[in-house]
Amino acid sequence: MFTTARKAAKARLTKSYEEEETLELSPQSLPESSSLAQLYDELVGDEGKQNTNDDLPNLLILHSCLRASSRLKRKAGDEEYITKLSLWISKVILPNTEIGIYDDAPEDSTNASRQKALQVARHKGILGLQSLLKLLALPETSTPSTPISNQVLISILAFTSPRDIWSTPTSLSTTVELLALPPIQSALQAPEFIPTDILQWFIRPLFSASKPSTITSAGRKAMPNSAPQKRYDFNDERVTKPWLYEKVYAITVLEWAVGAISSTTLKASWPLILPPLLTLLDTPGTAILTRGLSLTTTLLPKLPPKTLSQTGLASVFSDAIIPTTLHLPSITPLSESLEILPLAYEALFALYDVQFTSPSPSPNSSSSLSPTSPPKSHKNDQPQPQEKARLAFLDTLTRKCILSAFLHASEHAPIVSLLVAQLGALVPRMGIHATKHLKDIMPILASVLTDPFAGARLRDVSGALETFRVLVLNCWVRVGGEMWRGEGVRMLVCCWMAVGESEGEGGVDGSGSGSVDLSLVEKVREEIKVTGRLFAKAVEGGEGDLRKELKPLLDVDEGIGEVFGLNSLDT
Repeated sequence: MFTTARKAAKARLTKSYEEEETLELSPQSLPESSSLAQLYDELVGDEGKQNTNDDLPNLLILHSCLRASSRLKRKAGDEEYITKLSLWISKVILPNTEIGIYDDAPEDSTNASRQKALQVARHKGILGLQSLLKLLALPETSTPSTPISNQVLISILAFTSPRDIWSTPTSLSTTVELLALPPIQSALQAPEFIPTDILQWFIRPLFSASKPSTITSAGRKAMPNSAPQKRYDFNDERVTKPWLYEKVYAITVLEWAVGAISSTTLKASWPLILPPLLTLLDTPGTAILTRGLSLTTTLLPKLPPKTLSQTGLASVFSDAIIPTTLHLPSITPLSESLEILPLAYEALFALYDVQFTSPSPSPNSSSSLSPTSPPKSHKNDQPQPQEKARLAFLDTLTRKCILSAFLHASEHAPIVSLLVAQLGALVPRMGIHATKHLKDIMPILASVLTDPFAGARLRDVSGALETFRVLVLNCWVRVGGEMWRGEGVRMLVCCWMAVGESEGEGGVDGSGSGSVDLSLVEKVREEIKVTGRLFAKAVEGGEGDLRKELKPLLDVDEGIGEVFGLNSLDT
């Protein structure tokens, strides 16, 4: 019955085709009419004896027949075959280990067999998901008497992340349509689906053998162990990490579960999530680490604030995340560092917000910051031990994450700019207590603002000026004092001169491409003047005479007074 269709499918698949092309057979190669039972018997039959190489041709035939709806004969027992076909599709579309998604070896990236396997996996996903959509959207299946199988649901969820190499824009959009179907929504929203079916029965067995030693199997902080570490055995890795080498889509399913789980459900289910999450943070590899950090940022705000303190997991999380901020050049490629670091800092700030629940000011709202004290909510509402713990946590982030990273990678401008932006988020949280770190913060800002080629990195300069304004607002007593006053003047004057030179040369954009962007140059010059006037106010608050100190400079170049708003003052 399907002999012609099979020949046409194999012939079509031997021809070259685009990755995003949706394959389909011509109506002439399809049977004049077919039922769901016939499709199942001919294409699936005895699943145990079926050659996996036939999966893609069979999916192509099924997809083409379902699209030719006028040739599809409906019968009374169709619901049974819809279920059987859905189960078969859900099994054959899942990505397998041939793809090697987390193997970054250069020789594998161009391996022909791997590329072929990846192309097959992508087209299986497209054809299978679109066939599922057709089956589950048939008129009699809008309210099925048989619940949607967990196997089908997990297979759909395996295609929900654009990060996965087996996902394509077509498969992602089809997945969105599938998740919007009423029977699918009903199954996903069942009370036991996420905590029991996903976390307990699917995720937990995959990660049970590879959890880090810092936590127990119940997801709580483990007692310190003085026994020597077990020798790492590479031969056991595939056995202990089935989530990495067998069910490579497990991380995607876990991501969906963490994003969809409610805070109420999480109160009882968090021990099922933390071991796999910490396992991801403990596993080397940029692809895994970035997903683990993103998962952490998603999960932490949903946790009850007392959970971390009562279980001792706050220190476990910080000990797992802080080392990721040291994935720096030259050990880590610059491009990968720029992927990891923003996610690591985002996760650390999420951890801070969960532990210290008083609202902290946004790093972008510097105008609302108090220049004399940390946020009142921290000082008045929290007990003294909590306040000490809060400041100790921020000190740790500053020393171990920001300053250590700067010492290791200060020659890499993109890394320095990233660190400057993180300082802009840290300083408001520390308030006046940031003064203890001025000796380390000022050189970081100076490395950008005194760069003689600052005109070629105007966006970096703009970010550094914003952080400097935040620093002045919170630490004006010390920044405007005698010790740091000269350094502040040096940074702003050097920056003004460098940006002025770029304006005279026509200006460049922030990417350093050399294209003219005079509007950006003018914007940065205005930011320098705003920062200079704010700095001048800080000096006046400390009873200093900035005009007197700047007189030697003003005698040489009166235009410098414009930076600090001194031109309108009488000499």
